[in-house]
Amino acid sequence: MAYDSVAEFKAKTKKSAEWFESASKHLPGGVTGNVKFYPPYPVYLKKAKGSHVWDLDGNEYIDYMLCFGPLILGHGHPKVIQAVKDQLERDGTQVFGAPHELEVRMAERLKRIFPFADAVRFSNSGLEATMHALRIAKGAKRKAGIAKFEGAYHGSYDEVLASLSPPVQAAGPRGEPKTVPGSFGTSESLLQNVRVLPYNDIDDTERLLRTHKDDLAAVIMEPVQRGFVVPDIEFLKAIREITRELGIVLIFDEVMSGFRMEKYGGACTTYGIDPDMLCLGKIIGGGFPCGAFMGKRELMDAVNPVTRPKDQRVFHGGTFNGHPTVLAAGMATLDVLENPETYTYLNKVSDKLRGGLNDLFGRHGFDARAIGPGSTFNIVFTKGKISDYRDAASCDSSMRQKLDYGLMARGLHFHPDKPLYTCTEHSSKDVAYTLDMADEVLRKMKA
Repeated sequence: MAYDSVAEFKAKTKKSAEWFESASKHLPGGVTGNVKFYPPYPVYLKKAKGSHVWDLDGNEYIDYMLCFGPLILGHGHPKVIQAVKDQLERDGTQVFGAPHELEVRMAERLKRIFPFADAVRFSNSGLEATMHALRIAKGAKRKAGIAKFEGAYHGSYDEVLASLSPPVQAAGPRGEPKTVPGSFGTSESLLQNVRVLPYNDIDDTERLLRTHKDDLAAVIMEPVQRGFVVPDIEFLKAIREITRELGIVLIFDEVMSGFRMEKYGGACTTYGIDPDMLCLGKIIGGGFPCGAFMGKRELMDAVNPVTRPKDQRVFHGGTFNGHPTVLAAGMATLDVLENPETYTYLNKVSDKLRGGLNDLFGRHGFDARAIGPGSTFNIVFTKGKISDYRDAASCDSSMRQKLDYGLMARGLHFHPDKPLYTCTEHSSKDVAYTLDMADEVLRKMKA
């Protein structure tokens, strides 16, 4: 009889199943965002501490979801919690809705980490950061066109959802992808201004940029796509050179890769490539909603109410931008991360887990790999190299599903078919248990 890991999962999560039925009466799909859903129903959590979470059934899990990446210090890190308490007691409010000192201090700190940037503005999410960065680029260049890479995620608004996960048979030639709507209800007229590029393909990307240079204000890209598809360094260098030559604004979206590379900073500091603008989110909020966009003075001044008259200014607003509680949590998180010992430990744990999984795949004869830099990795069932969206889309999803639900049934928490994240609270014991459970599941899959 074929191994049924979904049945194992359902047997362990009966209260989550019951809550899903109840939640679905009030929330479409029982969730507050589609990314939180997976079939037959998601695990509903009740409590968390460090690297562990507990669900409604009382099951304990080692957490590799970590809120899709922000919790690099784990759940409820004492320094983050203390920073939040201190801010609330010191300031006497959870939010001012007016300028305050911590905005400047965080901006100064980010500029030290990413010295190419002259100025910073805050938002409430990475999505908002990319949206405002693109608006600035379009305003500065007086052009409506943007280019993004096939398979890249920059948020849930129409422009950047284009060709997020298109059916390959409908996506056009690999070297010249079609612009495919990422959501029902997207205006076709809006997508006329979106050009889709092939990631890790220097020649075709350069050809497309040169062909459409007169229409493009910006190229936005995840330097490490979806947090785990690593770039060819020559490809990144070429994109930087071509966009500079053509006068196209290069925006790095490091909401995922920021502070999850092998060292403090992001992909741009790791690879030594300065974009014109950089977008951050997730980790800089310390577990609270936060985003930031930064860049060259001549670009960032497009939003400046002092130097720009209203009719020549790019609009940027947001009541909760620079929220003091959020920035206090983010500052505390960066305090811990800037200690060199933090990344030494985090890399050790991440490498041990990633390497251990790869050893198990080889030992059991599976064409599978755990891939990704730093403290983010994904598991792909394929022999071939993963260099872009189409490579990732060709992987065996049924095998990944069997592994995922078997691991979740054995006390490992993550979102099926998505990347896994490690944190500073993961212990050697966590890793050893994870590898033991992976060994057990792989044996069942092979039987």
